[in-house]
Amino acid sequence: MNTVGNEDVITALRSRSARDRVWRDRFEQHLDQIPHLLEVMREQRVPLAATRNDSERVSGGGGSTPLPFRADPVDDCDDLWGALVEYLGEVSERLQDPAPAAVGATWAIDGAARGMPSWIDGDIAYRAGYVLIAWLVDRAIEIRDLRMKDSEDHLFGLVRKLSLRYTVTPIERPSRRRWCAVCGENAVAVSWVTDDGGEAVCRVCGETYPAPAEALVDGQ
Repeated sequence: MNTVGNEDVITALRSRSARDRVWRDRFEQHLDQIPHLLEVMREQRVPLAATRNDSERVSGGGGSTPLPFRADPVDDCDDLWGALVEYLGEVSERLQDPAPAAVGATWAIDGAARGMPSWIDGDIAYRAGYVLIAWLVDRAIEIRDLRMKDSEDHLFGLVRKLSLRYTVTPIERPSRRRWCAVCGENAVAVSWVTDDGGEAVCRVCGETYPAPAEALVDGQ
């Protein structure tokens, strides 16, 4: 019996399993942030009269006119929604799996998704975002095999940037927490949103652990 060969196969399978688990954790955590981010940004598009009268204006013709909303949250929400719809559309096409109806809540230019219609409020934005990410999470295994790294890096980079800009506390799945070797609590959480390398910290004692990506490189 080729014991060495069998051990190599087992090691390779364990490594593949660990990499798949890291990929899925990163994938799901970034998607989990999107509904709340959409809600927060949509709710911040308050009328200028309620904040400051003439600080934001658009130019044109013989003068300038105050915008009826705060432009930055609207633009950021449109960017995130557009990126999500484009990503889901690519997945849907490659898997030959119809996209959920919520993608219809989109305005587009030349067939490219650009954002949400103006009538959508924070609550609807949250629910629409949830429908889309749930569709993607349900197909995570198939999506992993598509190897869409560039598209995912674009979408996830936008999630991290906007989470920082709008100081949104990262949403975690308690089931993903690990036991801490220092305090003994089941409180070690990996945050892919604050650090795309996967920052692993115990939420009780503050002990830090090697990021999942680093651990894989080191063979742990």
